[in-house]
Amino acid sequence: MPIINDIVNQKKEFGRLAAALATALALFLIFNWGLSAIFNAGLRQYYCLEPARVLVIGHSMSEMGIDRTRLEEILQVPVAKYCMNGAGTRDRLVMLKHYLETVKTPPEIVLYDVSARSFSEGLSTNSYALFFPFMDESGAVNDYIREAAAWPEYWQKKMIPLSRYDDTRLGAVLRGFRHDWRNRSGKQFDPEQFARNIELGKFWKITFDEENIAQFDETLRYLTSQKIKVVLAGLPCVDMLNRAEPEKYARALAILQAKAAKYPGVSLIDLNPEFSGEYGLFGDPIHLTPKGQIAVTNRIGQRLPEYLNRRNESI
Repeated sequence: MPIINDIVNQKKEFGRLAAALATALALFLIFNWGLSAIFNAGLRQYYCLEPARVLVIGHSMSEMGIDRTRLEEILQVPVAKYCMNGAGTRDRLVMLKHYLETVKTPPEIVLYDVSARSFSEGLSTNSYALFFPFMDESGAVNDYIREAAAWPEYWQKKMIPLSRYDDTRLGAVLRGFRHDWRNRSGKQFDPEQFARNIELGKFWKITFDEENIAQFDETLRYLTSQKIKVVLAGLPCVDMLNRAEPEKYARALAILQAKAAKYPGVSLIDLNPEFSGEYGLFGDPIHLTPKGQIAVTNRIGQRLPEYLNRRNESI
């Protein structure tokens, strides 16, 4: 009968549609999770999430100021470099926990970049987004994102892993697969223009955010509890910037010195006296050029062996 035939045809059409949707969903999941796993592998290589005796933790100052490969060649020990643009004190504590959770083998030394603006505001306000690709592999990362992100954003990233990757992260994936950690900046610091900016008050001001200070203190306490030595690397900024707020600069340096003295196994190396007047080494007031990266990396490489040779029993 026509009605029965129509019902049968509708069921067949529904079955074909359901099969097509199931196939599309399966392909989507395979593509989404499979490609995400490939991206994750490249990103882990870029951030050097692998066992090392020296772990560099920081933001763009370390990313552009420390040549991982060169430092490894100088020290003759494995070096990992986990640096994210805009990473503040809380982000770095999450980075350290993420590294230890996933790599398992703790480093002997954490080289942690600091400056007079380590406790200032002005870094990325949504820096939790830097960690999206790692939300499934680290409890510390997942807890941070769940607390910081709005719930629709959190669940979107959780369910659609490819959405965790922006252009910056994809660029890091490609560089990770190429083992490329070079400073590629072509900028050159202009002291005359910056002098005008200082007169106009257009520069990154030093402030003392209590939460940043507390997170920094917690970081040193955490690393000490893990029996990991810490070298606070005062990477250079141009002296014009350092002199712009002399009293605040002195106060920031005093805080860093006090924190280093407070915790056993924590040391401070300040590279500003040697390099901050060498304007040719800077691309802007706080970032080094490739030439500057080589010079600073060489000096760090000369200084670190004395800390590598110290025994952990002192911590």
